[in-house]
Amino acid sequence: MKITEKDIIDIVSKNYIFREEVLTPIGEDACTLFPKQDSNLVVTTDTMVQNTHFKDDISPYELGYISAASNISDLSAMGAIPAFALINLTIERPEKAYIEDIVKGYNKIFSTFPVAVVGGDTTYGPTSITMTLIGYSTNNNFMLTSNAKNGDTVFISGAVGDSLLARKKNKYHMPESRNNLGNILAEYANSCTDMSDGLLDSLKRITKKSNLGADISVDKIKITEELQKKIVEGIFSWQQLLSYGDDYELFFTVSKEKTTALKKLCKSINIEILEIGTLLKESNGINFTYNKDLLDININKKYEHFNK
Repeated sequence: MKITEKDIIDIVSKNYIFREEVLTPIGEDACTLFPKQDSNLVVTTDTMVQNTHFKDDISPYELGYISAASNISDLSAMGAIPAFALINLTIERPEKAYIEDIVKGYNKIFSTFPVAVVGGDTTYGPTSITMTLIGYSTNNNFMLTSNAKNGDTVFISGAVGDSLLARKKNKYHMPESRNNLGNILAEYANSCTDMSDGLLDSLKRITKKSNLGADISVDKIKITEELQKKIVEGIFSWQQLLSYGDDYELFFTVSKEKTTALKKLCKSINIEILEIGTLLKESNGINFTYNKDLLDININKKYEHFNK
C-alpha cells in the first residue's frame, strides 16, 4: 500500500526516541534544539545511493541499519557520541512496510545511545538515503588525521574484509558500532579515522597529512578463517582486502608512552584493539610485511564504490 509523506512522518513519529534537548516535535518546518552547554557539537553526513553503495537486493532494514552505522562510525572517529539525526529518503516504493523496516533498521543502532530523529525529507525516485548526524564531544582532542606523530603505534579496532566477503555472497555486512572505543580514544590517540574506504586509504590519509611513513605487519591484521583460506587458495589477495571498504572499523595511532595503558584499559573492558604497525619518518616510506617478508601492496589502489 502506497503512503504519503504525512504517513511517513507519522511512522517516524510513532518510533521517536526521546531526548530532552529537542524542543519541537518532528513534522514542523524545522527542528529547535537546546543543546548541552558543556560539549562540542560534531556533525557528519553521508549519502548511500542504489547501484553505487548497494544493489536492489538490499532489504529496507539493512539499508536503515548500515546508513546509521556508517554515520556513527564517522562520529566515533572524532570521539563524539551521537545524539540527533536528520534523514532524507528517496524511494521508488513508498509503502508502509518498507518505511517501517527502514525505521527498525536505524533504530536498532540509534536506541543504544539514544539518537533522536529530528527531521528530514522524503522524495519519490531511485532509492537513496542521506543521514546527517549531530553528536557531542567533551574532549578537545578530535584525533585529526594530520596529528599523527613519528613513532606512534598503529592500531585497528577489529577484523578486515568482512564486507568484501559478504558482498561476494550477495549479502551485506552489518557492522558493530565502535563508538565506545572512539570516546575512549580521545584520551589516548593522536589520530583516528574510520575505515569506510579501506585500510589502505586510512593509512594513506594519515601518513600523507602527517608527513610520515609506516611499517605495517599484515600478519597482525585480523581476518576470518574463511578469508585466510581464500587468500591461500588465490581467490582473494591482501591487496583486495586492504583496499576494500565498508568494514567501518577504526584506524588510529597512539604514542608509545600511552600504548600500554590503552591496551590494559581495552582488555579490562573487553574491547578488542589490534596493534599492526608503527609510524616512521616520511623518508622511510610505507612498507608492508607478512611474517617479516616484504609484501607488494599498492597503497594508492583506493576502494571506489563504483567498482563494486
